[in-house]
Parts: sequence; C-alpha cells; structure tokens
Amino acid sequence: MAAPRALLINPPTGNYIRDDRCQVPADAISSSLRAPIDLLYYATILQERGYACEVRDYPALGLGRDAWLADLARLRPAIVVASVTTPTLREDLRCIEDAKAAAPDCLTVAKGAHFVVADREAMESCPALDVAVRGEAESAVMEIADGARMEDVLGVTWRKDGAVVRNAPRPQVRDLDFLPKPDRRLLDNRLYVRPDSGRPQTTILASRGCPKDCIFCLVKVVTGRPISERSPKSIVDEVEACVRDHGIRDFYFRADTFTWHKAWVTEICDLILARGLDVHWVCNSRADTVNDAMLAKMKAAGCWMIGLGIESGSAEILRRIKKGITKDEARASARLIRKHGIRTYNFFIIGFPWDDEATIKETVDFAIELDSDFVEFHTAYPFLGTEYHDIAVKEGLFEPARLHGADVMTSPARTRTLSSGRLHELRLAALRRYYLRPSRILRTLRHVDSPAMLMNYARKGMRVLSGV
Repeated sequence: MAAPRALLINPPTGNYIRDDRCQVPADAISSSLRAPIDLLYYATILQERGYACEVRDYPALGLGRDAWLADLARLRPAIVVASVTTPTLREDLRCIEDAKAAAPDCLTVAKGAHFVVADREAMESCPALDVAVRGEAESAVMEIADGARMEDVLGVTWRKDGAVVRNAPRPQVRDLDFLPKPDRRLLDNRLYVRPDSGRPQTTILASRGCPKDCIFCLVKVVTGRPISERSPKSIVDEVEACVRDHGIRDFYFRADTFTWHKAWVTEICDLILARGLDVHWVCNSRADTVNDAMLAKMKAAGCWMIGLGIESGSAEILRRIKKGITKDEARASARLIRKHGIRTYNFFIIGFPWDDEATIKETVDFAIELDSDFVEFHTAYPFLGTEYHDIAVKEGLFEPARLHGADVMTSPARTRTLSSGRLHELRLAALRRYYLRPSRILRTLRHVDSPAMLMNYARKGMRVLSGV
C-alpha cells in the first residue's frame, strides 16, 4: 500500500519570509530569503509517521499558481500544510481552496501568527480550510498525524459538523529538544543564500520567546514571553550535520533574542570551537544584552553579523513603544560589537502614532550616527494581537481590510499627523540617505572580496533603494 502523501508549502503568493513573527517581503530587504525551517520540521514529523512528503517553496523556486495546481494534480495529497502571512492571507486561502478542489478528501492545515487572533474569521471566510494552528505548530502536527481526536489537540481551530470549534490554547513548549532534526534533503538548499557572498545559508532554530513588552512585536502573540531554548549540543549537532551532509557553512541562528542567556550562548560557541567547525553565522540581539566576553567568544566561533532592533532615534518614541532600551545603550552596544570585528544590521521602524517628520528625522540621524553595516527602515504595521494594533484601531489610523496586500514596507497605517503615503516616501528617502553616503559606499566596498560579491551588493542595493 502506497504511503499517504503530504505537501507542505510556502504558497505562490509572494516572496515573503514566513517565520510567523517575521512577515517581511524578502526582495525589499538587505538580507535574503530564509529556508522555511518550520515546514521542514512538520515534514520530518510526518515522514516519521509514514507519510511521503514534499516541501515546495514556490516563491523561492520562481513558480506560480500553475505549478501549484500541477503539483496537486500529480500528488493528490492526503494532507496539505500551508504557511500563511497576514499580508498574503487572501491569496494563501485561495490556495487552500485549490487543494480542496483538487483532492476533496485531503486535510487542509494552515499555520501562521494571523490565526492566533483571527482564526475563526479565517475559517469562516474559507470553508475549504479544515484546521488552523494557533502558535507553535509542531506538537499539533505530531498529534494529528498520530491520529489523535481533534477535540484533544490543543491550539487548533477546526470544523465539527460544519461548525467552527476553537480548542484551548497550547501551553508554550519550554524544552525544544523534542524537535526532530529537520530533513534538509526535502529542500534545494541552494535557494537560500548569504546576500553578500551568495553561498548557501540555512536556518537553525535556536530559541523562541522574549520577555520584553515591545508594543509592535508578534513574539508574545506567537511564542510567548518566557524564552524556550534548544540545548547547545542539539544546536551544534545540527550545525555539524549541515557541514557534513550538505556542505553548508553559513547559518542564521533563529532566535527572538539570541544573546539573552549568556552562559547558553557561550556553551554553543565553545562546542563549535571544540569541534573545529569552520562556520559563519548571524543572529538577532538587543542592545542591552551584549557584553565584551560573550562577543569575543561569538566572534571566535564564527559570528560575523548581529541584528539589533533599535527601532527609533527618538527617546519619546522608544518610551511609548516600550522598547526598554536607551539611545546610550544602543551606542554602547554598537561600539562594543564593532570592537570585536562583528558587523551590525540595525532595524528601525517609522510611523508609530506619535511619529512626525521631526521624530522620523531623529531616527534617520541616529541610524547614520550608529553607522551599521546594513540597515532596515520599516513602516509600523499593526499586526493582529499586538498592543500597537489595538492603539491604531482605537485611533482609527488604518482600515483593517487594507492589512491584506500591504506589509511592513507598505503599511496602510498612518500616524496622527502623517499619511501612509508620506510614510512610504520617508522610508525610501531614509534608505537612500543612509546607503548613498560616500563614506557608506566606500566602507561597503572594503568588504568586497570578489566580483561576484560586488554584483550581489549592486543587485540587492538597486532593488532595495528602488522600493520594488
């Protein structure tokens, strides 16, 4: 008897990073598309339970809806799992309808931060969707594949006799070592690369969660406040397997705040060094969670870049968005990271309700003062479930229907004094002012070590600065 087939997809609806809390158009940022590690986890779980799995990242493959329909006709899957974003929700749900039309008996499952809050609305708008997973999905997929009664699966919304049923939420998983080693044979790993060198780069899930209270962030919505971690050994085991089995030496350590627990970071670095792994990696951090000794160890173990969420150059905006850092802390961390020869990638957001032209100029000025190697300026996007969303709704700063089809580069929200259109103009102006400085161009060129890297910088720069 043939094994049941499972098809796990990033739908052909937009080239987005779909890490739930990070829903960003990949073509519009200085970094690059990330490997869909979530889908690999689900596929590995299903494979272990007898399914024949295919993972298809249609945007990364440059494929559209015709390829999706052809795959459905070829596979006739028993289960379809789709990774959904709020910006692409309508088109993603249309793909769910395609699946049900092609294989009426298949179980259609969607995961994404959107369903934590608007699961019932999505289910009611798309009768073809059988299950919406709220929050962390691995345990739910595991239990569904094991044949558990749907009534007993926590953290899902599903249909029973035509009615939408919302099960109790699933508690946050604290020990992530229960996750299987993701089967990277299911992906073309060459599609996911470092933006500068073009070498293959994969994602290693390291931890989830953040105890901070930033009003715009989805972390608390999706994964919760406590930080859940994988053991350092399991992380480095996976790194070593990627080097050995796939020839991958570049990594993004996915964690909402990688540097929160310094002893944990140090142990990861010590293991990388003890095994003699010649690898290069990046991570995300906060300006108030780095110190000299940890950074020295990170650099020795291959860390070449750290992403910092600075968010604003206005002390008042930082206070209002509950960022929990000061400008002086940002300055100190930038100096310390640079001291160790690690590059920085700073993130800023413009367009909070209290922003005006003056505070946005403060933000751009501060970005230039910090002079990170790479920078992003996003417009504040009111994701469902965040405190910022509730404020923006209360003040009438956006039309909820316009969330779909927009994103952090083209947010539909305005401030109390600036239109969304003006914010989009200011975002592009900020990028051009930042990157087109002669000193910034010269500093970038100093890091170029091959004609291919120069071309990568040129292509990415033209795309980002054009706003396409």
